Amino acid sequence: MQIEKIVIEYVKKNGFTSTLCDGVCHTKVLPYLSVVQAVEGSYDIQLDNGRTYNTGSGGFFIAPSNVQQRIVHNTDPASKKMICRWIFIKIKINDVYSFDEKFSFPTILPQNIKSDMNAVFDRLFCADNTFDEYICYYEIIKLLSLVANEKEEILPAYMEQALCYIKDNYSKKISIEDIAKQAHLSSSHLFAVFKKQMGVSPISFLNSYRMSIAAELLQGTAKYINQIASEVGIDDSIYFNKMFKKHYQMSPTEYRNCYITKAR
Repeated sequence: MQIEKIVIEYVKKNGFTSTLCDGVCHTKVLPYLSVVQAVEGSYDIQLDNGRTYNTGSGGFFIAPSNVQQRIVHNTDPASKKMICRWIFIKIKINDVYSFDEKFSFPTILPQNIKSDMNAVFDRLFCADNTFDEYICYYEIIKLLSLVANEKEEILPAYMEQALCYIKDNYSKKISIEDIAKQAHLSSSHLFAVFKKQMGVSPISFLNSYRMSIAAELLQGTAKYINQIASEVGIDDSIYFNKMFKKHYQMSPTEYRNCYITKAR
């Protein structure tokens, strides 16, 4: 596929330093492409039900949007801490496709690209203005294109409709019947095809998506936990805490205290 136009629709950089996350496992689904580096320590990363990889110290993993990530944090044996940095990015190509809708990427960035990506991340996280930041973002996209493979198939239209409905309405009370209606399928048919395509049920995907948004709000804002729960469509704060702990192995408060947001 010839790429003639690239538009960054959304981008965010962030990072953390923690001494409290060794062995902690997170399960999440994000609405954007993630490029994540373990500057110190390492990640074990599994996408959907695939193989588990280890980044190694300084290594990167790449996770497409709308894919379930299972991430285990490993602190550095010597320093007993983990330092990470990442970008979340939505990229539209040729005014039609999202980058990770049309292309697949290796889960772990190859060694021959790792040093170049590290250098760009260094410049990005030191940049003090938007112009230099966006130069770095486009350099990152160029490096990703070097390891990308064009997909033979893209998601069926009914799956796109289901995923878009979840992403647009996760803050509301929605059911599998609501999602199925948007995809023009019966609930039982949607359940079967969704699980085949995504590896999880529609409600499991919805809940993982909600918890991923909640985790970002816990890291990036000072909002009260019950307010965050309500914003991701869960009015019962006790149920929210229980669900969050299921996905992140710690309470929302513990998560906020553990992951000190610190871009590096």
